[in-house]
Amino acid sequence: MCEKRAFTRRKGILRYVICLSVLVLAGSWAATPAKSASIPIENASFEAPAIDPNAFPAVPYVDQWTDIDLDTQNSTNTGVFANTPVGSSDHIVNADGSQLAFLGSQAGNALEQDLAATYKVGCDYHLTVAVGVSGLFPPSSAEPVDTFELVLYYRDANEPVDIVRQTVDATDMSSTQLKDVSLYLPTVQSGDAWADMAIGVALRATGMPGGFWDLDNVRLVESLPVSIPIENASFEAPEVDPNAFPAWPYINGWTEIDVDPEGLSRNTGVFPNPEPNSFDHIVNADGNQLAYLFSEAGNALEQDLSATYKARCDYRLTVAVGISSRRPPSILEPVGTLELALYYHDGNELMDIVSETIEATCFSPTQLQDFSLYLPAVLSDDVWADKTIGVAIRATGVPGGVWVLDNVRLAESLPGPGLALTVKK
Repeated sequence: MCEKRAFTRRKGILRYVICLSVLVLAGSWAATPAKSASIPIENASFEAPAIDPNAFPAVPYVDQWTDIDLDTQNSTNTGVFANTPVGSSDHIVNADGSQLAFLGSQAGNALEQDLAATYKVGCDYHLTVAVGVSGLFPPSSAEPVDTFELVLYYRDANEPVDIVRQTVDATDMSSTQLKDVSLYLPTVQSGDAWADMAIGVALRATGMPGGFWDLDNVRLVESLPVSIPIENASFEAPEVDPNAFPAWPYINGWTEIDVDPEGLSRNTGVFPNPEPNSFDHIVNADGNQLAYLFSEAGNALEQDLSATYKARCDYRLTVAVGISSRRPPSILEPVGTLELALYYHDGNELMDIVSETIEATCFSPTQLQDFSLYLPAVLSDDVWADKTIGVAIRATGVPGGVWVLDNVRLAESLPGPGLALTVKK
């Protein structure tokens, strides 16, 4: 019999706000240790041009970077400056080297660099920049708050095309201590327009005029993710007899949390994909069977994996999601929702680390969509470090509908040496 438990949870210690996006990630990787490598960036710590210590302590140029400066006459919005001596009130205590870059806070000012490296199929990328604010003219931390963007791009007919962006705001920024902020690009696919194209890095102001950002130590790490085994990931067991009832209310390898009041576990189970000529055949199912999960909050599938959360590694959970052709979750208010989560156990209590909510709008009953949840790099002092990885798929809506699930994947990446282990979201 399936395990029955009340659906009362202490919701996560840490909940990142992550924009929901459809991601077609690679279905498998070789089960070898995660590998990573630093990608060279010219003048990554802005040590050139070298500033004469006996002259003006800043110059309006940045070697090896393309300066995009709204001040076309004097280029006063971009350049490099020398860190002040140790003991000065405005000395930046964790600068990398003796110089940093400055960037005017008005939208339109930017630094860009086209790298020699290319986006490799099967790899993902972490861009990290150390960011601070000017002690004399900081970007606004009051409404409207000034913002700054990290960007990875490629060029199409010589025009930069952004792939991913991460916005950082000026609140909680220091003028004497830089903060690492990071951007993540999921695994590059062979069909992506940027596959095998030159990598582009951009640092862009996106706020109002009047302030200056301090920038330093730009790093880009390329990682080859590896897949973490998940038992019965495509719900092929137990095998349903095609000549019998076309569903089975049990799922091997998963803990089923089912709010069926009669205790018959009718809200969770597996079913075979209908024949290809059927109106409800799912065209991109992985294997012959899928799972069903009724839409009422309290129904869920959970699995404690054999793997653990490793320090320095980050994790991406991906699930192929669809809806029943006969009983879809509600697309009207209250909209039916589904939740993906990564958790660990604290004693006997299950603790969410990150979770992601999916709404029932824009679904097809015949084609699944991949949805992903991202857990940034695990810190050695995180309470979940070295704890068993837990995966959960939970209905969080109202009764009456049915979610369809398939092809659950978990990828582990090692960001590599020198990459910040904190991600500002």
